[in-house]
Amino acid sequence: MQKNNWVRLLALLTIVTSLAVAIGASGQGKSGGTFATVDFKKLSTGYKARESVDAELRVMQKQYEDKLQRRNNMPFLTEEEQKQLDLIYEKTPQTDADKAKITAIESKAKTKSDEIQAIRQKPEKDLNAADKATLAAADKIFQEAQGKFASLKEDLANQLSQYGNSKSEDLMKKVRATIGKVAESKNVAVVFNSEVALYAGTDITEAVLAELNKK
Repeated sequence: MQKNNWVRLLALLTIVTSLAVAIGASGQGKSGGTFATVDFKKLSTGYKARESVDAELRVMQKQYEDKLQRRNNMPFLTEEEQKQLDLIYEKTPQTDADKAKITAIESKAKTKSDEIQAIRQKPEKDLNAADKATLAAADKIFQEAQGKFASLKEDLANQLSQYGNSKSEDLMKKVRATIGKVAESKNVAVVFNSEVALYAGTDITEAVLAELNKK
């Protein structure tokens, strides 16, 4: 999805720019400037910085999904305990102490869940006052956990979207500046998206990619 959004955003950027003026300052005040095209699908697949951003987003998405899954599977843990697990699971590498902490917290969650499940399996007539109080408290905790889960899910989705949009904007600024730089060096006045203009002069895609991927 991020890749498709990236391609669409790049295409839109180039269409608008090419219809107005030359990209960057390459076409302003020039005489005899030529036209050129850029293949943005090739830019999308060949731009190493974009690949790096995509990898970052995949890592973030996996971490967010794991956070949500833990909260869904272990609703009786406190938020503090959940955050401890979040931090430990995101550490690389994990120490023996980290692993022991994970085991302790998750064992606590399982013990509590098993206790509640055992009480729920009792016939209604066999429930005593303590059992009913335990179930009532568990139901309250579970409802609160569901509310926190929904809120966290929305927050994490927003964080991922904002980060992705910010990175995409940064990459597009660099792409636009690089196209302008390459166009300037080749005396190109206007650069078109190759999907808009099938042939409008020299294809400078490879030159743009080479400049973008310079270390």
